Amino acid sequence: MPEEAEIRGTVSKAGEETVEVYKMSLDLDEASREKLKADPSGVLKRFLESQGYTVNALKMPDLQANEDVWPSGWIHITSGSEKSHWHQIYL
Repeated sequence: MPEEAEIRGTVSKAGEETVEVYKMSLDLDEASREKLKADPSGVLKRFLESQGYTVNALKMPDLQANEDVWPSGWIHITSGSEKSHWHQIYL
């Protein structure tokens, strides 16, 4: 049996930010689903802004064109150098 590789590296604190965790649920009809597939980050940014949130950046993974699973978990950074940045997370 091969010897397992040893992982080496470091972990360091990148900064102090305050974060909030949100769960997003979207009710999509066929037209809105097509818009979301064509421009996921743009549609989600406009949706969050319509709900009263500030979105300076929306960071999410690239989704396949045929994918029908949209990120539901988000971290919203409320202070620090990345204030109002939204990051997709798995819930």
